[in-house]
Amino acid sequence: MTDQVTEQKPDLKELAKTLSDAYYNILQYYNKPEETILKDLNHLAKYSNDLPLTWFTTQFIDTLLSLKDKYSQALESIITLFSTWLRRLSSTEDTRLPPVMDTLLTTLLNHDMTYAIQKDAWIGWVALIGKGKDLKVLEGMRKVIVSFSTSGNKERIQNMGESMDAGVAHALAQTTALNDFEVDDCQKLLIAYIQFCAKRVEGPRAVMTAIEHVVDVRSQEKPQTRAEADLATLVHMAVDVVVSASQPDHLAINFVRLAVLAGVVRMLQFNQGEKTKKVLRLREKAERTFIQQLDMAVDTVRSEKYRNDYSRNQDIIAFFAGRCIIQIPSATVLEMNQISVLLNFLSDSLLTSPYTFNNGDMLHRLQNTPAMTAEISDLIAQPLFKDIGRISRAIAKLAELLLLEKKPVSVLESILDRFVGFSYNAFLDWDRYLTQHASKNMTADENKNYKELENVVWTVFKSMTFAITVILKSIAVDVPDGEGLIRLPNAAQDIISIYANLNFITEHLGDGAGRQAYQETLTNAVAYLLHDDNHCQLNKLLSLAFKEYASPAFVKDNVPSVELLSMVQQSRLTFFTDLVEQVMRNMDDDVLENDILPVIYPILKWRRIENKDLYESAHTAVISAFLSEKPVSRELAGVYSKILIENFPTPMNLDQFRFGFNTLIGALCSMDDALAWLTVEQLIQKIHSLSSEKDMTLRNEYITALIDLLKPLSLGPFFPSILDEIKNLILHQESKTIQKATMKILFETVSGTGISDMRRTEAVGWFLELKRELKL
Repeated sequence: MTDQVTEQKPDLKELAKTLSDAYYNILQYYNKPEETILKDLNHLAKYSNDLPLTWFTTQFIDTLLSLKDKYSQALESIITLFSTWLRRLSSTEDTRLPPVMDTLLTTLLNHDMTYAIQKDAWIGWVALIGKGKDLKVLEGMRKVIVSFSTSGNKERIQNMGESMDAGVAHALAQTTALNDFEVDDCQKLLIAYIQFCAKRVEGPRAVMTAIEHVVDVRSQEKPQTRAEADLATLVHMAVDVVVSASQPDHLAINFVRLAVLAGVVRMLQFNQGEKTKKVLRLREKAERTFIQQLDMAVDTVRSEKYRNDYSRNQDIIAFFAGRCIIQIPSATVLEMNQISVLLNFLSDSLLTSPYTFNNGDMLHRLQNTPAMTAEISDLIAQPLFKDIGRISRAIAKLAELLLLEKKPVSVLESILDRFVGFSYNAFLDWDRYLTQHASKNMTADENKNYKELENVVWTVFKSMTFAITVILKSIAVDVPDGEGLIRLPNAAQDIISIYANLNFITEHLGDGAGRQAYQETLTNAVAYLLHDDNHCQLNKLLSLAFKEYASPAFVKDNVPSVELLSMVQQSRLTFFTDLVEQVMRNMDDDVLENDILPVIYPILKWRRIENKDLYESAHTAVISAFLSEKPVSRELAGVYSKILIENFPTPMNLDQFRFGFNTLIGALCSMDDALAWLTVEQLIQKIHSLSSEKDMTLRNEYITALIDLLKPLSLGPFFPSILDEIKNLILHQESKTIQKATMKILFETVSGTGISDMRRTEAVGWFLELKRELKL
């Protein structure tokens, strides 16, 4: 491969010779055939950047000027050579410059020229900025841009768009005319550029990027006084272009004008130069003007006149807001009259734009096809999709301001309702997709696409979860003293419902800032519902949630509904089961007994664990009922202890069984010693039932679990009873080796923490007596 690359590289000596021959052939073109001239010009143009500057003599330039009139086919090569010369020219005092500039300008104003020729001509023309003829260059740029704008040729406008953007950005960043005396020429260029970009779909974004470059370059100029002066002229020019514009202009032009201000504001916010008082005052002026103009744009967009273009216009508003509002001081943002309307625009853009989540349409149509993979890949590459994080932070800031300033919050209630529905639809659509492909035999190509599709879909899921979390956090966490949850009475329930629906996503996300924000938001929502005044809301939420998973009352089917759940559905149930464990003390007994436990029972009895997280969560929830001393615990004790005993050694391991049973007995001891002992006797009966030789290992493991119960029982009246039972079991163990191992476990238990101080002496004495009796 390396040899092939080496062979493709031109020999430098040979290249130098061919270029030199081509150069002298052009100088002596009058005795050369047309074919040779065209070939040599093309060769020189191809390597124009490598030609020595000394080759661009008066004779060579004059020759090129003559050839352009003689051979129209040579124009592209000649323009390329002119462009290269102008880019490398250090001074504009050269007498050969005027005819070359006239050639370039004529080429740019001639709409019969190809895009490639005009692009090279534009690059050469713009390269003259800062070299002494700025006013003439700026005027020429203005004429060219106006010519394109008025041509009516959308294709040519689109093709030249990026070149125009780069040219204007370079000109305004480098021109020496950006001063109080010559700024009119810069302003005229900027106005023409605005008119040009108003005819482009990506116009506002292009203008904002260009102006950001201008501000970035000007802010880092030295000395600082020059940077401040140029920034002041630039800001005043931008404000003047936007504010003094006549009102009847088309909305597209107003958007592009606003993009000028947005570019100034954003780059002043992230200014890499010195942030002096003068620069900060300029930023403040730009931000205040931007907010005023954004307010007017919002008011215009929502009018009946622009109803048919609502979707496109809302995306432009969202783009501006996401890029600028986050860093603008709250006091300035509050000067807006249309904050609630802006919030509607932003939430609409976030949820319904075809360039963001599009109402979940993509998930609803999800199929394992290369076309779908390509569609989602294109979506996540969209500029607006990449701005989802900024848009969500802008929504979060505005939501926080409404809550802090005690303004009407009906718009926030509407946004939360939409998030609940949106998240539930995403949950259903992803569940449907996985279910359709769970048992499908796929070819190698289908399997490859399935993995690629999953990767891009998870990019969408992560963006979705991050955006929603940022907004929910602004309500539940960022507003002090829980005021956000108080002013939005259903916000806590909505937050929990949203996160339950999205649990299939969040359970796969790693640690980081996003995870911390999620946890803080969820914690505050749960804490709000744990308040005494909100128990009713909490219980209603959980009752409705678990009723979704209840077995039908009037259908004769012995298979519990929970056994039929898919993995995505189990993920949602796991979220609610985890929540039950956290709020057990505040749960109504009827809700626990009638709605929650009937759903959990079948999971506790799983002999094959379908979902480890759900299985452990169900057991934790039941144990929390004992720890909370719920009335149902008395009835539940016998049933649950039997489940624990029967679930060991499969699917539970010894550590899980020991922890579960020990926690159960500890909880029962604090309620009723007799009930605790009655439950322990179930374990004892199980041990006695294992009498065959093949059950010896299992029997000894149960004995280990029984020894653990010395700790919780040491405070009650049945401590002597369990000591006697353990002694009897150890005396009848099969061998001295097993007895020795059991005594070691017993010693660690009676000498360690957990045994009541009042019973420790008794326990140690009993242990020593047993050891003597065993003669170990």
